Amino acid sequence: MPTAKERLSHLLELAAEGPARRATLAAELADLVLNWPADYPAAMRAPVLTLLEMTVRETDGGTLAQLAARLGGHGELPLDLVNEFFLYAPKSVRREILMRNELAGGREDDDDASPDAAALVAAARDVRVRDFPEHLGAATRIAPETAQAILADATAEALAVLCRGAHLDRAAFSALALLEGAQDRDPLTRLGAYDTVPQQAAERLTRHWRAHHAPPKHTQAAAAE
Repeated sequence: MPTAKERLSHLLELAAEGPARRATLAAELADLVLNWPADYPAAMRAPVLTLLEMTVRETDGGTLAQLAARLGGHGELPLDLVNEFFLYAPKSVRREILMRNELAGGREDDDDASPDAAALVAAARDVRVRDFPEHLGAATRIAPETAQAILADATAEALAVLCRGAHLDRAAFSALALLEGAQDRDPLTRLGAYDTVPQQAAERLTRHWRAHHAPPKHTQAAAAE
């Protein structure tokens, strides 16, 4: 087995190789974090977790889905890290993530106005709108790629999280789920997702997406302030 110093050096080398090795780096970091050797120093764990969190934000959805399936029962992992896997996690892991967000406490007030629900639903109905994820992302202050992943969730649970977190009511959620959501499941099952998502968990996850997956213009504006 490589020493801690050798393994860390290898991981840093992978990180330096750029986007082409992100999937490999994410997998190796996850292997280390989930199976931490007893003889590795505890002080090394924090920077490894930080590197993993940064890496998964640049990793493809397929890799994230593979890693997310291994997260069940690992309540010791930082919440910001596991939140990165929510959109790609199996049902059981999603529930764990939601419950951790619900129980985390520290509720923060959001003074921003809720998105214009009527305008969002109108855009979803308008056949001339060819990039609805961009509209949804702009309205809820998340990246269009994240909005696309949310809409692609066949269970509509992710859309329910976003709608609850952005303070869109059930009627708006239902319209968006029917008009723009993935149609792989029974409509009644998808529409019921809104009532299964805890409010505080939805707000915390939405804040996470806004903080770490913001639209490019919003990110640039925040950096300039």
